[in-house]
Amino acid sequence: MVMRAVVQDMPREWVDERVRRGLDRFDELWQGVLHMVPPPRLIHQRMGSKLLAFLEPLLRTSGIDVLYETGVFRPGSDGKDYRIPDLVFFSSDDTALMKDRGLEGAPLAVLEMRSPDDETYDKFPFWADIGVKEVIVIDPENRALEIYRLAGRQYVAVSADEQGRAHAATIDVRFAREATPDGTRLRAECRGESRMV
Repeated sequence: MVMRAVVQDMPREWVDERVRRGLDRFDELWQGVLHMVPPPRLIHQRMGSKLLAFLEPLLRTSGIDVLYETGVFRPGSDGKDYRIPDLVFFSSDDTALMKDRGLEGAPLAVLEMRSPDDETYDKFPFWADIGVKEVIVIDPENRALEIYRLAGRQYVAVSADEQGRAHAATIDVRFAREATPDGTRLRAECRGESRMV
């Protein structure tokens, strides 16, 4: 059963217990408000792992790093305002962005995989405020894909090209849904290579 819960003042011992038991791995702080996110489902993890394994070595050759489930912190928030996308893409030489706890400031792009009743779209104002150029959203169940590009202070949906591919320009990766004998899959194309996930 899925339920939303609000605890006005989270007792410190509850937070400490979550940390001690490793339950805080996916937690996020939104301007000091704790969002306790359940662990991703298996289909979500498999798809994320396959995308990471495919993209990481190809992007590295062009100076782009990609990490899985890494905290992205608002600069100046003293660690009290951060989100954890499934994948985060950033320039390998942007040492000012890299901190021990994760990234502080705007990566090039983030990728979020939808889960039932998640807060993917609620995070858009945060991504826009810190200056993330693109947000890639994937529904692992049906392989639906959306790419949003920052235009001013808001995101605009990117249209697919004539072959049905949506282009994440900041990382130069194209995505397309394809029907296969095993069902609908997502094709990722990067640096002349492609992979079905």
